[in-house]
Amino acid sequence: MSTRSLDNRGSSMKWFKVVTGVLVVGVAAIGLWLIIFGPPIDDSALNRHMQAFDEQAFAAAQADNQLILLNFHQSFCPACQRQKRVLARYYIDFPDSHVRVFEIDYRASPELARRFGAANATTLVMFRGEQRIWYNHGQTETPAIYSALREAEYHTRLFELD
Repeated sequence: MSTRSLDNRGSSMKWFKVVTGVLVVGVAAIGLWLIIFGPPIDDSALNRHMQAFDEQAFAAAQADNQLILLNFHQSFCPACQRQKRVLARYYIDFPDSHVRVFEIDYRASPELARRFGAANATTLVMFRGEQRIWYNHGQTETPAIYSALREAEYHTRLFELD
């Protein structure tokens, strides 16, 4: 066997190792991403109920005595992503929900964070009209968030019956 064929085989082995290494790192990175942020979600139902915070729309919703959820978040916050996943599932499970969601970027809106007492980027604040009826931060568990939203909707229906 000539030296030249050994060099070619050695060179192709180096490329194979490089490609294999890149693939392993890529698969590990994707796996880590899925562990931290979870698989993609269908948030179309949530998007029908959610909008970026707008002072006039918020004031109009309060004046109309609507149920309002302020969702403070940050784009690369794993807990915020889990909260959004729970809210997206909520609107899939309860498509007739009347809770209106205003999304607020915690870092970009420090004045709103102070105004509504947001402790961090995972803060959820619910209002019925102008009355604050629920406040939580760091909550990512489905039963707790569902319970707060369902209870608020139930009590709102009771007020409407009176």
